[in-house]
Amino acid sequence: MARTGENIYKRKDGRYEARYIAERDANGKAIYKSVYGYSKAEVREKAEAALVEIYGEKSPIAGKTFKQVAEDYLAEAKGTIASTTYDRYLDALERDVYPEYASTPMVDVTESEMNRFIRVAPDLAEKRGRLLTNSGLLVVKAVMSNVINYANAASGIEKAEIVMDRTAYEELTTAELEMICLKAKHNHCPEMLAALLSIFCGMRTGELCALNSDDVDGVRNEIYIHETAHRVRNPKKDENEEKKTVIIIEEIPRKKQIRRVSYPAILNDYIDEFRLNGRPLIRNKDDEQADPRTLENWLTRIMSVFRIENINFERLRKTYMNFKADEQVLNNIFRGIHPDAPYDGHMDVKWLTDELTRDLAPLRMLVGVSVEEAAEMLGVSTGLYRQLENGSREPSWDQYMTLLFMYHYNMRTTDIVNTLGLYPDALKEKIKIGDV
Repeated sequence: MARTGENIYKRKDGRYEARYIAERDANGKAIYKSVYGYSKAEVREKAEAALVEIYGEKSPIAGKTFKQVAEDYLAEAKGTIASTTYDRYLDALERDVYPEYASTPMVDVTESEMNRFIRVAPDLAEKRGRLLTNSGLLVVKAVMSNVINYANAASGIEKAEIVMDRTAYEELTTAELEMICLKAKHNHCPEMLAALLSIFCGMRTGELCALNSDDVDGVRNEIYIHETAHRVRNPKKDENEEKKTVIIIEEIPRKKQIRRVSYPAILNDYIDEFRLNGRPLIRNKDDEQADPRTLENWLTRIMSVFRIENINFERLRKTYMNFKADEQVLNNIFRGIHPDAPYDGHMDVKWLTDELTRDLAPLRMLVGVSVEEAAEMLGVSTGLYRQLENGSREPSWDQYMTLLFMYHYNMRTTDIVNTLGLYPDALKEKIKIGDV
């Protein structure tokens, strides 16, 4: 890997060597020359003088601080990178990098120094009262790498290929795919529609938020993807107390896959519930455009309610990209043909108790009672009821029947109990006393 920053190192004979690009051959390959001295300052001065002699002027970054060079880089890159990327870079610099390197000479911020900083950055952020996540750390590394390479290019030093350690996401398992399809069937909301479109169409969160109802062709079962949504800094935030950020919709460059994708025909009725001509398909409670971060938070929240762990849009889209999005699973579940579900007059007691346990917390919250009140109605201790809700204890059949009575005969949850199949015809027939 090529060195970044100053290409200076100490030799075994005690001298320092500084390498610089003297010229390039016909293929553009760098040809290096070296200068030697007994201190870094000496060889730095010699290398600088050599560059002045070659290029006719002093290096553009000579004497500049990291912040000054970073600002030069952002000004030049603003027209070539996405607006959301620009905002993320600027936030990372202001929140995490500038507090440590704003006044540091650019020549002292090398690749090794960047790698050292990446290791301690989360602890430094915590001391300032903020959490630096893994994704935030990736942005910090990306922008620092770009600034270093920008400085290298200005100084005639070869660009380095810095490896970004990105999180490897796994596609959904068959069980997870079945569970998400089942929950989506019984919970019609924007985040579950977005999850289905991510799984079966490979749509990104920005594309989902920018998707207009008119971009969905219900006849051909196709979606035209040509725009993406970003939440960016509001350039007018200092005027009239405007919001700090705004959502913008940008046309996707053709080279970044403007495309038409097919979606399963069985989703037509589901999509029609959210379709509104001329309006976004994925909208918030105020009937306004959603943004990617909010959509991700919605999915995290609803998955936690369902007690389904480690589900995010990266994994949903990875399932599509790896050709693991089995539409037959979706078709079977939406038509009520599920391998573990009770149907055709068969009553699967284990499935019933497991399904009730998974939905116990949402049912209780819909009714509007506390854990203590629910435990009292069931006639058990609060601790035991908590165990039933968190899945660490299975309900007995008597407890199941009591819970079924509690939630089936409450007007807020009756339809949900029936939709989830928790009161199947087989059970109704079994407890039937006589003809009415």
